[in-house]
Amino acid sequence: MQHNSMAVRVAAEADLTQVLRVQREAFGRVAAELDIDPTFLPPLRETIDDLRALVSSGTVFFVATADDTIVGSVRGTPEADRISIGRLVVASGWLRRGVASELMSHLESHFAAAERFVLFTGADAAAPLALYAKLGYETTHSQSENGVELVWLSKTVRPERDLLYPDAHV
Repeated sequence: MQHNSMAVRVAAEADLTQVLRVQREAFGRVAAELDIDPTFLPPLRETIDDLRALVSSGTVFFVATADDTIVGSVRGTPEADRISIGRLVVASGWLRRGVASELMSHLESHFAAAERFVLFTGADAAAPLALYAKLGYETTHSQSENGVELVWLSKTVRPERDLLYPDAHV
């Protein structure tokens, strides 16, 4: 998938070091903007071994690249009845250039058979919340964890059979 000089693809194991670099940059930015202790944010504590373990257990990482440099990433984890989306991150120089939208589109296309996608973000994360709303995600609930308000969102995709046979009851 191309977007100007950017390409989106499934990450290889060799990409995980760059994924971690972009993740730390992005969540470091969030911690600074929202005055959150960086040690509180799990994305800033993850290691390369943590990412490798996620891949081994079925999580799929997607990367946006420009000139062989990873400029964004997102992960999807298949669960019993849904795909859990996590850690949508974009490098500073690539903000507001469509990277996050392309990553989400690629993830949703990759998991096209899924009926539901779920994720969470900070209640104060205005730009991500606007993006998710634009992509069809709706708030399901919120919860405070260690003084930080988190919002859970979900997107239900109608199964193709319902679109083909809207009156059928399976």
